Amino acid sequence: MKPRPRPERRHGGTEPMIPDWAPNIHPLVVHFPIALLAAAVVTDLLSVVVSRRPALREAATWLYCAGAGTAVAAYLTGSNAADSMLLPAEVTPLVDVHDNWAFRTTALFALLAAARVALPRFLTLKAPVWWGALALALLGTGMLYETAERGGQLVFQHGLGVQAITTDAPVEELIPELTADQVDPGPIDLGDGSWVWRPVQGAAAVLAEQFTWIRNGPAGLPAEMVEDAEKGSVLSLGAAGPEALAVAGGAIDSAQADVYVNVDDFDGELQILLHAQDAENYDYFAFDGATAALGRMEGGTATVFEEQAVDASGWLFLRVFGGDGHFRGYVNGDLVAHGHDDDLPPGPFGLKVSGSGTVLLERIQVQAVSD
Repeated sequence: MKPRPRPERRHGGTEPMIPDWAPNIHPLVVHFPIALLAAAVVTDLLSVVVSRRPALREAATWLYCAGAGTAVAAYLTGSNAADSMLLPAEVTPLVDVHDNWAFRTTALFALLAAARVALPRFLTLKAPVWWGALALALLGTGMLYETAERGGQLVFQHGLGVQAITTDAPVEELIPELTADQVDPGPIDLGDGSWVWRPVQGAAAVLAEQFTWIRNGPAGLPAEMVEDAEKGSVLSLGAAGPEALAVAGGAIDSAQADVYVNVDDFDGELQILLHAQDAENYDYFAFDGATAALGRMEGGTATVFEEQAVDASGWLFLRVFGGDGHFRGYVNGDLVAHGHDDDLPPGPFGLKVSGSGTVLLERIQVQAVSD
């Protein structure tokens, strides 16, 4: 499945003519297609029942055109709004389902409106054709309902765009305190395939024994705990040879992974993997210090969904989400890449290090995401 075209993404700033209470323009336009398309269907029904009133049919056609036009505007502004937010794992699948329904609904009504305008200019359409068009519009109305229902859930259940939205559980609350004589127990199982790991004393052994090395081994990526002025004790990964690839955790379908790293002293590329099947098949979010790229390795061939130059240094918060045909990559809370493709089979989380120098790792949090 080829990536779906995306609207231009905006980062920061204020869009013109938006009131202070509105987080973006989407809430201001989303009601127009609902009202216009509902009015179009009612008018269309009357025009079919009262077949001797061509003015009703003409009115229905232009209502469909107006509804389709505002639906396109609602879809584009909604996609831009979603891309401007750091979405928590609990909300992301619902946003993607809402997006999918909105895309299908917009496409259906756009095609219907175009056909109603164009076909009568070249053909004489009989009553069965108009009944068929009405049936298609009724189907579209059902799709419009599905779209609006999920949009309502995002607003009224999760507060998306109107208040502090549902957030992921803070990692500090998930990791127990360790005493001085305890060593790193490794990734902590949170259930449903989710886990979290904050490296402490003994983390090098955890990396060697509890991670599965798919390419090269722990000897090729020497690890030790070091003291960082900002984060305290962190795990240092010394890359100096061929690329190293390791996975951890069980196979997960839709997933979100957060990795906190510093790559200032690393010359190369760090990849965060989801749905890792083997060394040549996985989804990835890559950062090389200057460019972030979201893509897929399939059969050893990389396909880049989207990449973007990123000016970021010091400690970085990298997030990648993949599931239900949607893929997102974030750097320090800003969406920098978004793609669409069919899902790979479930697979574990992974890290791939290619280059030389030192990667500092503070923590990893992987969440299984359900619809």
